[in-house]
Amino acid sequence: MQKAKILTSLMLAVSALVPLASHAQGHDRDHDRRWDRDRHEERVDVDRRADREMAHRWNRGERIPPEYRDRQYIVDDWRDHHLAPPPRGAHWIGVNGGYYLVQPSGVVLNVTIGG
Repeated sequence: MQKAKILTSLMLAVSALVPLASHAQGHDRDHDRRWDRDRHEERVDVDRRADREMAHRWNRGERIPPEYRDRQYIVDDWRDHHLAPPPRGAHWIGVNGGYYLVQPSGVVLNVTIGG
């Protein structure tokens, strides 16, 4: 009986440790032995400045660049976007999910993110 208890506890201990061994991290051969030395990748330098400009959000009082005041950004159907009516001379523009109430000079009067 004593032998059966020892054998059972030994089997339980081994079965508890086996899954841990299967999750062990393997050797990272790519970095220490340079297995990728013959791999050639074409690297493309991308102008990240345009991405930063597109992600810019303007605040009240800031001036929006003229290219964002072009007809393609002007929101004529401000009611459909749940925006307040613009005062005379001002208009709403939509850029990057935000709506900006802009004077003709480009100065931001109000900002609504998401409409």
